[in-house]
Amino acid sequence: MASTDQGTTYRYIFNRHVNLDDAADCLTLAVCAAEGLHGRARIRLDGSWRLDRQRRVCTIDAGTAVGRDLAKLFAGYLSAEFGDQAFWVRRTEAKAA
Repeated sequence: MASTDQGTTYRYIFNRHVNLDDAADCLTLAVCAAEGLHGRARIRLDGSWRLDRQRRVCTIDAGTAVGRDLAKLFAGYLSAEFGDQAFWVRRTEAKAA
């Protein structure tokens, strides 16, 4: 059974100089790498991400092992492609009801 951190998300906020097509390519690479770790079915079942081009933000649900690995891989690819100063990462957690 997968361990979950319900409500944990990572928001990647991009500087204006970051080409969002290139950021989307980094996301695709991260998804492919996570698929190599977890398998295609697990990515489809437990992976959740969204790239909002207008707001220049990518959100990854990190409530599962798939999401946590995807978030780490994406951050690594972004750093390699654009440098650490090209984006910010914010971790958010939902409050318990």
